[in-house]
Amino acid sequence: MSLTELTDNDKYILLQLSYFDVPTYVGDVSADNPRSINEILGHIDYDNLTPEAQIQFDAIDDYVRNTKTPLNEINLVGYQNNNPNSGNNSDGDSYSGFVGYAFTDKEGNGTAVFRGSEDLTNVAHIATDWVSNVEAGIGVTIQQQREADAFYGKFIKGLDGEQYVFGHSKGGNLAEYVLVHNLEDEKLTSYIVNGAPLYYWTLTMAQRDALKDRNTFIVHEGDVVSSLGYAPYVDKTVKINSTEEGLMYPHGLASVDFTSQGDFKNASDGASLVRDIGNPIAGIIVLAASLHPKVLAYRAAAAIRDATLYILEAAKRGLEKAVNWVKDQATKFIAKVKELTQQVKEEINQFITNVASKAAVIFVKMVAKLGGYFPVEPYLKVNVDRLYYYAQRLERIKRRVSALNDRIDSLYWEVDLLDIRHVLSADILTSFSYRLGQNINYLNTAARLLDSNESKLVGKARIIR
Repeated sequence: MSLTELTDNDKYILLQLSYFDVPTYVGDVSADNPRSINEILGHIDYDNLTPEAQIQFDAIDDYVRNTKTPLNEINLVGYQNNNPNSGNNSDGDSYSGFVGYAFTDKEGNGTAVFRGSEDLTNVAHIATDWVSNVEAGIGVTIQQQREADAFYGKFIKGLDGEQYVFGHSKGGNLAEYVLVHNLEDEKLTSYIVNGAPLYYWTLTMAQRDALKDRNTFIVHEGDVVSSLGYAPYVDKTVKINSTEEGLMYPHGLASVDFTSQGDFKNASDGASLVRDIGNPIAGIIVLAASLHPKVLAYRAAAAIRDATLYILEAAKRGLEKAVNWVKDQATKFIAKVKELTQQVKEEINQFITNVASKAAVIFVKMVAKLGGYFPVEPYLKVNVDRLYYYAQRLERIKRRVSALNDRIDSLYWEVDLLDIRHVLSADILTSFSYRLGQNINYLNTAARLLDSNESKLVGKARIIR
């Protein structure tokens, strides 16, 4: 068994393993002094792991020990950890935060696996990972990218067999960088999960083609990180296994499930509709704002992407007023961004208008559907007086919700685009109010008809007697 036979599940295990530090005495490996994955797991300091990391470690250990997997046939032949606080820095004076693992098999195949961004609550990682994330996203070549390329060149480049680079999150950005800067290595391909995209606009056509043809780019449904840039080369979108977790849950490697054969349980080819809509506009903004100011580029990209999602969500729920408001506010926001050319502004505004127009169609269809709503029951045993009572209670609720809606409507004109999510969320929560009138009419109509028919039936019964 070899690296060429790894399933998606196997590759995720390697990516998860890349987030564990290997002790110095174990990490001092080479082609002449390899270490198996079981050996690595046996030397990781389990007691000093966080509870979350222990759960992940146990899952990896169980998989490797109890699954017939090619992972048992590969060895660690290279390891580099340039974290400033790891205690096992292995590259002189470099404290970039780069961490890489090199694995090979007996058939001459090899892969470099790059660690992604680490815990933001650790101050040391802010300086290494998270600051450079912004730089890498807008085209600045960062130290970690250079070190990833050097790591690949030292341990994987030139092997007789297939050559791979794997990465998750920021590690995906590093893997992409290595791929597009080693196009002469025809055996080199990459496998990336929720990767932070490269700055697409400075890539050559050959590099862009490589990202489409020699790169497997996996995204999880709802992942944020892989949307922070333009990436028109998504191969699969995988549904997550829980929607009850936090915002960053979809980004994690444990958020999707696999079949017993190691394939994704719920995946579709290509990008999702939401990503197809939001990703190009994010790319336009980042391109237009370029390298200065960096923060503005991301704020603008996030604002427009959020605006499109708000428009679609509002339309889905029948909030025509919110659709138009978001469209107008997004247009005003873009008009204030001095760094964007007039042509780019016009393109963005046209995009927003097109989205809103499509949303209007959704809204019309929604209204038409709701207009024909009238529940029918095959058999009812109803207390007519209670129907009138429920109708009156709903009438009181309707008045209170209507007053609340008026207050929410007034808030639309008091917040800016970046805070609109809170107002829109409140509006969505009260968007059921249009159904109250339908239910009140239904209850009154049902009570009246039942009362009338009951009187007729009683009259006929008396005649028969």
